[in-house]
Amino acid sequence: MEISLGATKAKLLPGRAVFLPDSGSLVVADLHLGKAATFRKRGLAIPEGSNASDLSRLHGLINQEKPKQLVIAGDLFHSADGLGRSTIESFQDWLEQLTLPVILTEGNHDRRSWFERHKFPIEVTPELEEGDLIITHDPADLPNGQPGIAGHLHPGVRVKESPRQSIRVAGFFLRDAKHLILPAFSEFTGIHPLKVSGEDQFFAEINDKIAEIPVGLIRA
Repeated sequence: MEISLGATKAKLLPGRAVFLPDSGSLVVADLHLGKAATFRKRGLAIPEGSNASDLSRLHGLINQEKPKQLVIAGDLFHSADGLGRSTIESFQDWLEQLTLPVILTEGNHDRRSWFERHKFPIEVTPELEEGDLIITHDPADLPNGQPGIAGHLHPGVRVKESPRQSIRVAGFFLRDAKHLILPAFSEFTGIHPLKVSGEDQFFAEINDKIAEIPVGLIRA
């Protein structure tokens, strides 16, 4: 599904990503690599494999859209506790397979020292300008009068199944018709139900396609 963010066209993709055709940028947010390892270090019996699964899905989207660059809108890693050898090596091996630049707009879970220590070949910046569009991590940092893309909130909604039942759905939250908040790319990361009102819109993956969820089906 294609939407407009100011003068910029944005293609919402199944798989929790957005593609900007004009600049050739594939944008994702909140990978939280190493989150499962963080939980294991704190005594929770969380199985391994989430890093490999998420990176494999991302590589599939890159092969599908053939972008000129990959932009990660914050929270590439989850915490220092999760930055063990397995997480570091799997990410390094994954980067070696890429033939395009990677840019990270630094999130609240990211630390520049991590990248300096491990010498990952990625650019780290507070925000990125794509024409009249701003890409950053926290939606609170997006200018009110300028279109933009962010992550951080892990947006979701409760969708009515029956008068007494609802399901929680992750998706893309378009706020005031100009700020697009991406779902967390990590499948191991939960969602935060948001209130959709006024000019807001919410889009979710349904049967391998992106569709708008009617406001009448969204529970507060």
